Formats: sequence, structure tokens, C-alpha cells
Amino acid sequence: MMLKRHSFVPLYVQMAEGISQRIASGELSPGDQLPSERELAEAHNVSRLTARQALEELVLQGRAYRVRGRGTFVAEPKIREVSGLRSFSDDMRSQGLVPSSRVLRLEVIQPEEALRARLKLGAHDPAVWLERLRLANNLPVAFESVVLPHKLCPGLENEDMATQSLYALLRDKYGIYLAWGESEIEARGALPHEAALFEFDVGQPLMVATRMTFTESFEPVEFAKSIYRGDRFTFYVGRQRIPPLTTDERR
Repeated sequence: MMLKRHSFVPLYVQMAEGISQRIASGELSPGDQLPSERELAEAHNVSRLTARQALEELVLQGRAYRVRGRGTFVAEPKIREVSGLRSFSDDMRSQGLVPSSRVLRLEVIQPEEALRARLKLGAHDPAVWLERLRLANNLPVAFESVVLPHKLCPGLENEDMATQSLYALLRDKYGIYLAWGESEIEARGALPHEAALFEFDVGQPLMVATRMTFTESFEPVEFAKSIYRGDRFTFYVGRQRIPPLTTDERR
């Protein structure tokens, strides 16, 4: 593409947009290596600093990723995480991806007081703690830690949760239908143990979602904390305009 030297748009942004267009058109595919800083600088007659900024912009947008000592490559399209009560497995399959899981922990515990309060458990009521690394096309993309009241799902600790959807199991075996949930989402950098799980560098962007899920009768079913790779996920949240109150409703 021809750069507009007198545009208000910085040259590195124009270069990044040009490469983004080539990715969107299919000219560049996931896994393709992008030109080096030197090659970009020579091709566009710009400084290596400008070329470096263009590549950094693509990485920040999630359109590219860096491999130390090798270069910059086109990233896979981001996974769309929809705000709702679908399982991870259903979300992945709906986007043409193959879901799988590695179970890191599955045991019965005595939850601490704060967790008992969230799940409305008595002082001696046990809970089931499930931790899984979630993969899409064999790439680690999310870590999930879930705690459920044991009384709702006795025997869950003996299930093969590497191959089953938790929500499908709750529905089909225990007759538990999830009706609604509350989530909080924050962004932060990866800690060392999280970076090891996701096989990337410490400080890489993560999105952390904390969720409570309930039945129609407002019975707590799960407290979950899900950690998503920021370079692989984008969150979608639908909104609906609330109509103004009528005169009678204001009274």
C-alpha cells in the first residue's frame, strides 16, 4: 500500500492497517510470518522504529504474535466469548473450533467462609472444586476454577471432566437447569504460574471473569473464576434499552 506522508494518521498506523487488510482478505493466513522490521522499513521507506511500531500495533490488536528469536506471525482469529450461559464446549464448537480440557484438580473440599456465604452452604457442607485448562484446537486458551455445592451434584468428583461438559452433566445427570448468572470482568497481566499454563510470557494480557450462576429459584449452583488469554478472546455483551417509566410506574 502507498503511505500518505502528509496524513494526520501516523505512518505506523497506516502500515498496520495495510497488513490488517491483507489478513482480512485472506492474503495472509494464521501462522504466516510477517516481514521483519528491516524488510518493512525498506519496503515503505520508513525508519526501523516506525516499522517496529507497526508490528507492535498489530500485536496489541491481537492480529499478530511474536516468537522470540523467530519473528512476528499472523494470529488466529480471536475467539468470541458471548455473555450468556452456554458452556465453553458449545461456544468453541459454534465457532468451528475443537474443544478439549485438561483436569488439574477435582476433589471434595470444605470451603472457606466467604465461599460458603456465596453458595449458601452450612458450616460443615462440602463442595466440589474443579479446575480445568481449556483448549481450542489444542491451544491453551482459558483456565477455569469452579466450586459447586456437593449436595447438588454428589459423585461429580468421580466423573471424567476432561471429556464432559459441566453444564450438560448438571442438566442430564442431576436435573439442574441454569437460569441466570452474574459476572465481573477485569483485565490484568499474567502472573508467572499463569504464563506457564498458557505457554507465553509473564505480563501478557489476560481477562479474568468471576461468575455466580443460579437456578430459576435463585439457588446458587456455581462460583467460577475463568482466566482467558487476552490475545485470543474478545468478549461480546448484548444490551437492551430499558424503556422509560410510565406516569403510573413513577408513582
